[in-house]
Amino acid sequence: MYKLKKIKPTFNHIVVTMDRYSRYYKTGGLIDSSKAGLIKEYQTVVEVGPMVRGIEVGDVIFINPQRYLEIKHHFKDADANNVQKDDMHAILRIPRFTIYDGEDGASREVMLLGDNDVFFVAEGEEFDENPSIITEEKPKLIFP
Repeated sequence: MYKLKKIKPTFNHIVVTMDRYSRYYKTGGLIDSSKAGLIKEYQTVVEVGPMVRGIEVGDVIFINPQRYLEIKHHFKDADANNVQKDDMHAILRIPRFTIYDGEDGASREVMLLGDNDVFFVAEGEEFDENPSIITEEKPKLIFP
């Protein structure tokens, strides 16, 4: 086994984080489990190759993670009602690596992309779409 400590991409390749949605991703106040564990559409650039233009380390880029998914169907025998069973799996087809940072053994997953896989570089910030409304203060009762 080889422990990677740093990756320096060649030509027009870039190394980006491999951030995923948590189990508790919320949309419109509801927990959306359909995105749980999937790769986010935005990632942070970790390293850039020498031929890459317009993308720098630390930039937030937007990609299409669906492009790297391959759906596999494993058909099973039909049941008593003659219904075909389909055991479907999504397989991530992208070069990804584990980098071991520091001496404490901490690691993180990164992906290797081509600069043509990037839609655009963005400026902004990530925010919680549905922040908690719980406060430390006790509610005040107002009587008319």
